Amino acid sequence: MSPLIAAFVLAAPAIHTDCACSYGFYMPEIAVTALAHAQEQDQSQKQPDPNTPQTKDEKRHQDDLANDVKIGKEAAAEIDKELKPSENQDQVARVKAIGAEMAEIANASTVNVMWGDPRHNTFQYEFKLVKGEDVNAFSLPGGIIYVYEGLVDFTESDDELAGVLAHEISHASFRHLDALRREQAKVDIAQIPLLIAAALAGNSNPDAMKALIAVQLVGAGLSSGWSVKAETAADYGGLQYMMKSRYSPVGCLTFMERLGYEERVAPQIDWGIYRTHPPTPERARFMIRSMNEFGIAVKRSLTTTSFSARSIPKDDGSFELWFGNYLIATYRGADAKDRGAASVLRLNAFLDTVPQMYQLGSNGDEIQGNGRTLVTLKPADLKEGESISANRDAAMATLKKVIADLQYRLWRG
Repeated sequence: MSPLIAAFVLAAPAIHTDCACSYGFYMPEIAVTALAHAQEQDQSQKQPDPNTPQTKDEKRHQDDLANDVKIGKEAAAEIDKELKPSENQDQVARVKAIGAEMAEIANASTVNVMWGDPRHNTFQYEFKLVKGEDVNAFSLPGGIIYVYEGLVDFTESDDELAGVLAHEISHASFRHLDALRREQAKVDIAQIPLLIAAALAGNSNPDAMKALIAVQLVGAGLSSGWSVKAETAADYGGLQYMMKSRYSPVGCLTFMERLGYEERVAPQIDWGIYRTHPPTPERARFMIRSMNEFGIAVKRSLTTTSFSARSIPKDDGSFELWFGNYLIATYRGADAKDRGAASVLRLNAFLDTVPQMYQLGSNGDEIQGNGRTLVTLKPADLKEGESISANRDAAMATLKKVIADLQYRLWRG
C-alpha cells in the first residue's frame, strides 16, 4: 500500500458499526472485524444478478437485500467461531419464538423510517442466543440477530425482550449499516484534498497536519451523529412494530429506563463526539414523547417487576405486599388474599403516574393516594406488640421511599 493510500485509510474515520447495529451497547470486536471483512468481500465480488429483472428500481432493491444477506452471513460465519451458543434451551426457544413474532410483523408492515432505507425491506430473520453475562444484543445486515444470555436475564418480561428484538430488527430492516457506509463515503470524498495535502507534506507542514487532525475529528463527530440518528430511528421503528404486536410497547421504555439507572450508578465517562448512541435518559424521553403521540398509556407496572406491586403468599397464610424491592405491608386474616390483590391494583394505578410526595396521605387505618385507598390495615394484621398506627406510619415511610426511588430512576436526566 502506498504512503498516500495508507494515510487516507488511517485518517478516514471508521463507521461505528457497534451503534449502527446494536441496542446502544456495543458490538464485539470479532463482529466488527467480521463485518468489515464481509463488506470488503462484497465490494470485490459483486456479480450481475442472472435473474430477469422486473423494473430497474425493483432489481436494485433485490440486489441491495441480497448484498445485505451475503454480508451478514459472511460476518456471522466468523462471529460464530468466537461466540458460543447458549445451552439454555428454554431461553433459546423463548428468544426465537418472540423474535419470530416480531420479524413476521416487520416483514408484513410498513412503518415510518426516521433514518435509513425507507423501502419495505424484508428478510428471513435469525435469532441466536449466545453465552455471556453482557447485557448486549446486536444485529447484522440481512437480519441475523445475536442476543447475550445476560440481556435475557436482565429483562423482566416478554414485553421488554420483544422491545429489544424489535429495535434490532429495525436496524436490519432500515439497513442502517448501509446508510452509515453511504454517509461515511460522502465525508471521505470531501476529505481527499486535505488528506492528500497532509500525506504529501508529512511532518514538514504543521498546518497541513493540523488540518488532517481537524478532518479526523470532524469525521468522527459526524459518524457519531449518524449513529445517534440510527439508534433513534431504531427506537422509533421498534416502538411501531411493538404497537402491532401482542406485547406492550411500554416494555421498550422500562428496559431503557432500568438500563439508564445502571449506567448512572456505573462510573461516568463523557465520550463527547465519540458517543456511539444517545444517552439513555434522552432516548427514554424521546420514547415517552413518541408514546404520548401514539396515545399509548405509560403503565410501567405491566412490563416490569421493578416498577410494579405484587402480593406474595407466605407459609403462615399471610400475604406480603411489595412494590419492586420494597416491602410495604403484611396482610393477615381470612381476607388477606383479597386485600392483597386489591392493593396491588390500586398501588400500580397510583404509582404508574410517578406521583409526588404530597399526593400520598393517611386517614386512620388507611394509606391513600390522591385521596383514594391504597392500603388498609386491620387488627388481624398485627403481631404482638404492634399497633395499626405504627404499622401505618412504617408503610407510609416505605411508600415515600418508593416514590423517591421512582423519581430518581425515571425522571433524572
